[in-house]
Amino acid sequence: MLTKSEIMDQPEVFLTIKESHPEFLNDVQNFILKSDAGRVGFIGCGSSYYLGMGLACHLSRLSSDEMTGHYYSGSEIMLGLRDIPSDMIMVGISRSGESSETVAALKKMQEKGIKTVALTCEPGSSIVKHADVPVVLDFIREKSIVMTKSFTAMAFAFSLLFMKLFREERVSDYLNAVTGATQRLIGAADRQLDLIKAQTFDHYVLLGYDEYYSACMEGLVKLTETTLSEVDTYQTLEYRHGPKSKVRRGTLAFISANAKTYNEELKMAREIESLGGKALIMTSDANCPMDSITFPDDSLYQDWFLRVIPLQLTGIKRAVEKGLNPDEPKNLSKVVKL
Repeated sequence: MLTKSEIMDQPEVFLTIKESHPEFLNDVQNFILKSDAGRVGFIGCGSSYYLGMGLACHLSRLSSDEMTGHYYSGSEIMLGLRDIPSDMIMVGISRSGESSETVAALKKMQEKGIKTVALTCEPGSSIVKHADVPVVLDFIREKSIVMTKSFTAMAFAFSLLFMKLFREERVSDYLNAVTGATQRLIGAADRQLDLIKAQTFDHYVLLGYDEYYSACMEGLVKLTETTLSEVDTYQTLEYRHGPKSKVRRGTLAFISANAKTYNEELKMAREIESLGGKALIMTSDANCPMDSITFPDDSLYQDWFLRVIPLQLTGIKRAVEKGLNPDEPKNLSKVVKL
């Protein structure tokens, strides 16, 4: 099963990023420093859109808003629905480098004289041709239709870039934390998901804030396309305002908690369970009083893209349970071209 093997490849991919990041990040780091830009926009479609959402939030956080992040779908830029300031750097994101809307959007930005960057896994792809600086993770060879390790690898690479730009003193610890935790995380998540029989639920709810919300949105894409199940995503406490009416015995809620809102998110988890559903907490608290998966320190949301991994694994487990092939998701192709 290609999709599962690519999920399991992520620790090795992260080690490659740790060991070779200067090769593909130094040029874009210097480009950003020399540009004197105060804003960076991220353009993507599908999973790459939610990747851009997370990166935009993370950039603003790590820079303390010295440089603000913004995110756009490829189509809204391509169709001229947004006016982009001339002093903004625009980063086009596409695994294949061939997503039509993103290519068209980046081309449009380049024609307007706006600085452009491409983030892709494919050298020589169309998106690279419309970038002042390409960032190509050409060591990612993803054969499956569903994005898994390419999503987390691109997220890790650019989150590392932001660390290098604004939190240089934390780079070494950050690299060690992510690479050291991932193998353990995959094993622990796999066991916990089996323990609660995650594959037997027919309604998944993904809750979180900020970067964790973007990870939830990516999880929504993964669970939808691999399992054809009912999936909802909200900010955690927003789930009380109407959506909780859908909670039932077949509901499994993943709550991606953060230190600032942890106690309130635990209350939400208990409320879901009181309504007949099941809650699983994703947290850095190793002593969580509820069923949980433990992640590295979340004080800067530095583990945000890792929170996608249990959702990827759940997609595989649920697909197998339903007799679906996650390598061949219904109605989808690897590259969307207009």
